Amino acid sequence: MDEGRSESEVEQLRLGRVHVLLEGVDADEETSDDLEVSARFAYVRGLEEEFVRARIDMPVLAQDVLAPQECDATERLTASPGEADGGDIQELVLVDAGDLRLNIGDERYEVPLSLVPDLLPYMSGVEYVMYSDELPAVRDGVQMSVEASGSQTDELPPFMAEGQVPPALDLALPPNAYGEMLRDGLVFGWHGSDNTDDTITVQITGLVGDEPAGSEITCVLNDVGQVRLMLGRLRALGLAANADAIQIVGSRLTTRSFDVGDFAGSELVVERRETVVVR
Repeated sequence: MDEGRSESEVEQLRLGRVHVLLEGVDADEETSDDLEVSARFAYVRGLEEEFVRARIDMPVLAQDVLAPQECDATERLTASPGEADGGDIQELVLVDAGDLRLNIGDERYEVPLSLVPDLLPYMSGVEYVMYSDELPAVRDGVQMSVEASGSQTDELPPFMAEGQVPPALDLALPPNAYGEMLRDGLVFGWHGSDNTDDTITVQITGLVGDEPAGSEITCVLNDVGQVRLMLGRLRALGLAANADAIQIVGSRLTTRSFDVGDFAGSELVVERRETVVVR
């Protein structure tokens, strides 16, 4: 800390996000979907936001940093700037929000909390993480909400945030996908949005056998139902040139901002994710 700088002058930051992920969605079949829920509310002093986001797995959403039709290596979008340095006061506390519950349609899930690993002297608190592979197939547009009973102090009062499950992508490859790839274009389609301003996010990874090779590439695409990406462009960003298959992971997100106590601008992110592989 600079000489003469009081403790109250150290920059403070609050970050909050609840992330609900539904994967393997197929609302037309009687199958269950994989569900993952995470929630973190971080009170920060004396640390840079980029460093904190990397440490607590709360990266800035790709759609907030990439323009539509733009791609980059995923590691450049989420990489940590390294170890924290700076003043004497460094604090990263993940605040307890009390009992946390997720409601999706008629389903109710209690999301457990756990202590964060005691790896850094200035980091402490709790986070919420839950996995389930028994969520019934979810219809497009189903309403959902997250409720928390609040912390025992005034840091994080009780709250409820409401959102909506986005429509499934229905990722698909054209019958001539391999021929398209031979002409240096990776072509795939999905069920596009009626709103031409909407976007989807895709992660593209080369596979050698069943193992990932090279860099994962993240693209933000206009939600128009089909795209052709030039392989030369993707390889220049790090896609493995020796890959014998390409994995495409597509996501459609809805986001809502909500205020709870001092955690203004917290996010509820609902993501629907699907995967296809071009062999």
